[in-house]
Amino acid sequence: MIKRSFLFISVIIALSITGCIKDTYNMKMLSRQAHLSPTLAISAVKGNISLSDILKSNDTVVYDQDKFVTLVFKKDSVVDLKLSDFSKGTLIQRTAIINPDSYDLKIKDVLSHITGHFLISNPSIKFNYTNSFTDSIKIDLNVAGKGKDTTINLNLAPFSLKKPNIPVQQEITASYIIDKTNSSNLPQLISLPPEAINYSGTAKMTSLVKSGQTGNNVIGTNHLLGSLEIDIPLDLRMSNLQFADTVDNFLKDKNSGNNDPLKPKDFQLLRINITAKNGFPLGVSMKMCLYNSSTNDTTSTVNAKDILKPATVDNNGKTTGVTETSTSIEFTKEFFKKVNTANKIIFWFTLNSTGNGSQDVKIYSDYRINFNASLVVKPDINLK
Repeated sequence: MIKRSFLFISVIIALSITGCIKDTYNMKMLSRQAHLSPTLAISAVKGNISLSDILKSNDTVVYDQDKFVTLVFKKDSVVDLKLSDFSKGTLIQRTAIINPDSYDLKIKDVLSHITGHFLISNPSIKFNYTNSFTDSIKIDLNVAGKGKDTTINLNLAPFSLKKPNIPVQQEITASYIIDKTNSSNLPQLISLPPEAINYSGTAKMTSLVKSGQTGNNVIGTNHLLGSLEIDIPLDLRMSNLQFADTVDNFLKDKNSGNNDPLKPKDFQLLRINITAKNGFPLGVSMKMCLYNSSTNDTTSTVNAKDILKPATVDNNGKTTGVTETSTSIEFTKEFFKKVNTANKIIFWFTLNSTGNGSQDVKIYSDYRINFNASLVVKPDINLK
């Protein structure tokens, strides 16, 4: 009773200071009703934020001079071969083994929460190498992306490496670029998206020797060192891409007694009003469910469609302006009555790119969201 009386006094003070009361009450009736249910409108928060404010450029997240965003993943020492590794074959052609290995992208936990479809339109893989062999070397590289339920092979044709111009040049550093022009499976492999990249293969050395010669590879250090660089430009499409996460029910009344000054059931209404100007070519919707894991029942659901609508884009996939959206997330008295029937809350966020995934869009670091959020609260305070 004391705590609820304190709450009542606090509400009266807040109303007198802010002037945000939406209903008129006959204060003389309080002695008989001992009940207060005002509607309060509170300006909660506003913001103006860009992608670069949230995500700083680093070795993995790269912004080019035009502020276009690319994700970069690197795996060193994929190939590390010396002359002694070329042990199989004849004097003219010998083969070395590229041992099977895997590159864990460390996104398995994130992928376990994602469903839906998206496509990375223009990824590439660079085989960066330093070669000091003077004989010709051809690489047959087997690469496969392992997703949650699917594995896609790159089906890459063998490719030849550049070699140094002895004696002027002792070694050469170069790259072989794999993209959709020489591997049509690459966009599908990267768009799985893969939890890990598996690789193996062979390196074949061909010596140009005459009778009685031992080959040119007696000259130089004879070392091949190669790495993989996976470049994922954020030139993409999304269609109903969902991210789901389950958390403990933080709204649940953990104290079964009557000493809490305010409980979820004390609300008739809580509504969040959001107005946003979205400069990203991505739309966002949200769903929140009260869930009982013992019975596998969803006891109540709150839907918030079109929190953000995607910005329009030009023929190159870059946004041409902002799209303004107004929406409300409403929690009713019926929702609050169900709070204590659930031990979990499940959040679903659904993303769609402009055109519902029918066209490519590009992500730039200077895209911005400008938003205003206000809170409308209608507590149901019983002073008895």
